[in-house]
Amino acid sequence: MGCNSDFLTVSPQTYQSAGNFFQTKDQFIQATNGAYAPLQFLYSGTNAGPGGSFWALAEMRSDNTSYQYNTGDRSGFPLEELDEFREINTNSTVADFFNRSYSGIARCNVILGRIQNAQIDAATKTQVIGEASFLRAFYYFNLIRLYGNVPAVFDEVTSTDAAFAIAQPKAPGEIYPTILNDAKTAITNLPDSYTANTDKGRATKGSARMLLAEIYMTQKNFSEAAKELQVIVQSGKYQLNASYADNFNIAKENGPESLFEIQYIEGSNAEFSNFIYTFAPWNSGSKVAALGVASGAAAGWNMPTQDMLDAYEANDQRKAASIGLDFTDPATNKVVPYVRKYQSVHSIRYQTGSNFPVYRYADVLLSLAECLNEIGYSAGGEAFTYLNQVRRRAGLTDKTAGQVASQEAFRQAVAKERQVELAFENHRWFDLLRTGKAVEVMTAHAAREKAAKSYVINTAYQTISLTLPYPLREMQLIPK
Repeated sequence: MGCNSDFLTVSPQTYQSAGNFFQTKDQFIQATNGAYAPLQFLYSGTNAGPGGSFWALAEMRSDNTSYQYNTGDRSGFPLEELDEFREINTNSTVADFFNRSYSGIARCNVILGRIQNAQIDAATKTQVIGEASFLRAFYYFNLIRLYGNVPAVFDEVTSTDAAFAIAQPKAPGEIYPTILNDAKTAITNLPDSYTANTDKGRATKGSARMLLAEIYMTQKNFSEAAKELQVIVQSGKYQLNASYADNFNIAKENGPESLFEIQYIEGSNAEFSNFIYTFAPWNSGSKVAALGVASGAAAGWNMPTQDMLDAYEANDQRKAASIGLDFTDPATNKVVPYVRKYQSVHSIRYQTGSNFPVYRYADVLLSLAECLNEIGYSAGGEAFTYLNQVRRRAGLTDKTAGQVASQEAFRQAVAKERQVELAFENHRWFDLLRTGKAVEVMTAHAAREKAAKSYVINTAYQTISLTLPYPLREMQLIPK
């Protein structure tokens, strides 16, 4: 004990810490896998109920979906608030999405900071930088669109003082340059595809190009967006599935139409999804989900609205593939529509392996059609070609210049097509924001909802807010 030598001061070889972890190729790959992990929660709320789920903020916030009123269990009120634009800054879903997103950003920051001097092979370093850059851009893009001003954290935070120093929210204009740079870095560094089954779900050049195009479209830079989308189309690496339903068939996940999807695995492994239970009527029992839905606030969410049902044209094959109309509420004797596109066979209750699609080739085609029209309307031009590819797959006839005779008419046609093609895939609210239609569409939707639903309270839809409230806890951490 009197010895001054430090030979007894050693780090356990089995203990991993930030100081000794980021050393090898396998460790950086493991860390990158961890940077994807928050996406599973953001998209399904896995292991934590519906809180934090993207669909509550991107679908229920729009005219696509609402909720099934449950008189016996009122614990789901935070989601009801989001649907009716009456949420407050203590809303748990608002806070959960914010926190989980920054957890992902923090992991990306550590990876991007530590890998620069890491002694690993160049190929791995390139790929890891590409994946971390894509993920950081993706997390930030969603935060900006949902919250507006948010903290700009682009480096590893190593102290409490440093954390407080970057807590002040920044305007999107101060963050977008880094997001754009990250997306471009991802395109440069990522491969076109992967060969190993264990790499399914990783971001690719196609994923990054679609992200960059969506960012450009949000900024109304349609020319640059079109360039990225045309590269995807001309690459020949993607195509529409023969059947729309194949996109959601668990046996055909990560197929030819998929650019990026959130990966889930059935089983007690903390990697499962539970969409079909959350999106089932809360009192449907085993009629919707074969293994049975427990009545209560864990179900009855993201339910298709009448506006959504009315959006489909006659004979549109996507409606039957997307929406179930086979459950009648025994209390009201009314049909309760529910999202069925994520239905899958599984053997463990509440634990499915259904992935969640983020970017599909149909989205590429419709986005390119929109961009070309914004650059300049052309009767029967190339934009019609891309729009009609998607329509034909749905069993519908082509749109013609006689039917869609102006730039504004084409805008409306694309918006309607996106609503039904990408229904329940977390696009609708962002489309309304991006096109400046959110207030107009949601004000009209609110009037119809209030007229049809006696339980909608007076304070619902009073203000169609375009951003979510900044979480109270985060606001309290901002230095005064």
